[in-house]
Amino acid sequence: MKIKIDGFQLFCLMVVFMLGSALLLDIGKGAKQDAWLVPLLATFFGCLLFLVYISLYKKYPESPLTEYTIEIFGKYLGGIISFCYVIYFIYIASRVLRDFEELLTSTTYYRTSIVTVGICMILALVYAICVGIEGFSRVTCLCFSIILITFLTLNSLYIIGGYIKIENLQPVLGSGFKKVWKEIFPLGMTVPFGELITFTMILPYLNKTSKALKVGLLAIVVSGLWLSFNALVLTSVLGADMALRSTFPAFTAASHINIASFIQRLDTFVIVLMVMLGFVKIAIYFFCAVIGASGLFRIKASPPFIYFIGIIIFFSSLMIAPSYQAHIAEGLKVVPYFFHLPFHIGIPLLLLVTAYIKQKIKPAAL
Repeated sequence: MKIKIDGFQLFCLMVVFMLGSALLLDIGKGAKQDAWLVPLLATFFGCLLFLVYISLYKKYPESPLTEYTIEIFGKYLGGIISFCYVIYFIYIASRVLRDFEELLTSTTYYRTSIVTVGICMILALVYAICVGIEGFSRVTCLCFSIILITFLTLNSLYIIGGYIKIENLQPVLGSGFKKVWKEIFPLGMTVPFGELITFTMILPYLNKTSKALKVGLLAIVVSGLWLSFNALVLTSVLGADMALRSTFPAFTAASHINIASFIQRLDTFVIVLMVMLGFVKIAIYFFCAVIGASGLFRIKASPPFIYFIGIIIFFSSLMIAPSYQAHIAEGLKVVPYFFHLPFHIGIPLLLLVTAYIKQKIKPAAL
């Protein structure tokens, strides 16, 4: 493959991707004052899952997931599973797009229809996909820098303004560990760490195969600590009950900042931050759908083909649920069990075991 990305670009792609909607929705807030423990503990399981993905990548370093699935399971079963992965990538891209359509229409662009916002976002996404993964990864590195600076600035203002209230984090494990575990499995484990299944489609573009494990594990640990610290700050600023009730806790917390009646209305910065995070996350799912579909159907990833998949993602985001409440309920009760668990854990483990058995049987047969 001529198109290549380096280790730092992969790191930025992975971190921004994992922060994505997990930072927007504050995954784990159901654990209330112990929400910060959810991403912290889920990081361990994320590392284990990534080891499975890396093991598959090392066996097939030049092929994306949708290609070596066919090689392992055969033309028909493998082809069906690969097609299901393409549909899965499109479906999750639609879900994340809906999240950010709702964020923008319910905050800044409340007089703009969700259709208009969706069209603007999908056109920008199509352009990003047409540019290619190499150019997109460079832009993501810039986004990573902006996101980091904005995040540090906001948290500094929370401290300077005296909005941090440690008592909101007490008592630690007041309701026991059961509530924390309920948030970790399956949602906290699969979102965002299990979503790294997408990088089985992107890792073949890495310029040095040996960097994949080190960069991936570092990105997971950094993202886990980042999400844990973010949950810690949001809970201490808003309180466990308000954080739980809020649709977008990060936006709500930023709207509280008012220092000397001069530094205020910083929720706009959060919107910009979230749009960048959402854009990168949707784009990576979009890339995976294009790579998978073009390889599966032997079609060149031309602009018309990219537009076609973009149109599917756009209309799916509108039809995915009748309301945002139904969309969230589906994301919490249906998607983790019926989509995330099989596509993030079940199928990759089955692929790895089957590939290992085939590798052992082949020499014995010879």
